[in-house]
Amino acid sequence: MGKDLKLRTIFDQVAELYDKIRPGYPDELFDELIEKTGIDKNSKLLEIAPGTGQATLPLAKRGYNITAVELGSQLAEIARKNLGDYPNAQIITGAFEDVKLPAESFDLIYVATAFHWIKPEVKFTKPHRLLKIDGYLSIISGDQISDEVGDRFFHATQPLYNKYWPSDPDNPFRLRHLSEVKSADLDSNLFKLAHFNCFPRAISYTAEEYRQLINTDSEKLALPPDKREKFLSDMEKLINEKFNGKIERHYANSLTITKKYP
Repeated sequence: MGKDLKLRTIFDQVAELYDKIRPGYPDELFDELIEKTGIDKNSKLLEIAPGTGQATLPLAKRGYNITAVELGSQLAEIARKNLGDYPNAQIITGAFEDVKLPAESFDLIYVATAFHWIKPEVKFTKPHRLLKIDGYLSIISGDQISDEVGDRFFHATQPLYNKYWPSDPDNPFRLRHLSEVKSADLDSNLFKLAHFNCFPRAISYTAEEYRQLINTDSEKLALPPDKREKFLSDMEKLINEKFNGKIERHYANSLTITKKYP
């Protein structure tokens, strides 16, 4: 189930649900980002695709000066509300590829679980142009990982995915072991790897909460409404009948920090 760039605007359809149910990021990830990049309160940060601010708010609360560029107008509006107490964080509505920003003006550019949505021809070249000399590009990703005790829920859901995506050769939730999570692919002509680390965690969901969560995934939102409703209902029924109404999903948020080549 490849990431079709045409789907990158689809999250705006469920902006309020996205804000409500999407998990944020662990505090220690931001602590490590700050430590490894050496940013301080005088640093200028640029966030690409903040959504409703899950990765913006933790740094805004720490006092950092942030400009964030969000494509979805509804997502951007909620982000502004969430960041209302932090005038140091500014949300610009628009596509990162198109927004005009001053060259060599940012100390850190970061993007959380959205780097794959940036058009390939600019995803490294534009950050490189916008960063100061010795600036950093940081890519935060999220992977579903094995629970290391048999992955019962993952395997139980596979018949549903095969039913609703029968011709798709890629598993929409490919399961990895923590050791398999690697740093983001780089343009080695423009950036060099400075640091990489993973932050595993487990989050519990009721059947209804998990239904809401997966209803913010692009491949589910792309289904015709009636088919999507049947899929979501089948998933909720599975959790209620086979898992007593509650499951635990294991994640690994990875932090890739790269440094700009001159």
